[in-house]
Amino acid sequence: MHVVWDWNGTLLDDLPVVLASVNAGVAPYRSEPVTLDDYRTHYTRPVKRFYDSLLGREITNDEWLDLDHRFHEAYRAQMQGASLAPGAREALERTAGIGVRQSLLSMYPHDDLIPLVAAAGIDHHFVRIDGLQGPPGDRKASYLESHLGAMSADPDDTLVIGDTPDDAYAAAAIGADCVLVDNGSHHRPSLEATGFRVASGLIEAVAPYFAS
Repeated sequence: MHVVWDWNGTLLDDLPVVLASVNAGVAPYRSEPVTLDDYRTHYTRPVKRFYDSLLGREITNDEWLDLDHRFHEAYRAQMQGASLAPGAREALERTAGIGVRQSLLSMYPHDDLIPLVAAAGIDHHFVRIDGLQGPPGDRKASYLESHLGAMSADPDDTLVIGDTPDDAYAAAAIGADCVLVDNGSHHRPSLEATGFRVASGLIEAVAPYFAS
């Protein structure tokens, strides 16, 4: 088996930083602050559609680029407030301990991602780390296919661990399995609606695969 981990919201517990950064992004376009419930209700990929839904209208391409820039500026400024999710190190170590190969695929910009994972001290667990190298806010499916292809990994023997319906859709698109972690960034019914298993934390996500 091969496990592909997501980063933001899965291994990295960054929801408060994300929410603050979304608010920084939409500040010129929305008078009311975005609440956690707003975020859970509207978040989707491509991310531009998230802002369309959040603002109740289709935003222009210039507005989208401005929102994305504002978001990432705020995120980089505040990201020191984020830490690894509870159980992240143990889940990685126990998965490695049963001989499972692991990699990381994130839709966070690649050049920013690599030093973050290294700074967290967990990069040695992954045979490959890929971040976003294309248009901002894209969906994950084609990136997952390329990620596995670069390692000659079989989708039929792959488990994707993420926290969003887009992680599930990406897995389903290539025939991989998936488990979603209910970390509070989405309403749990929206995770369950994907048809994949939903876990309350990272240890629970990988527990069925631990050696007895």
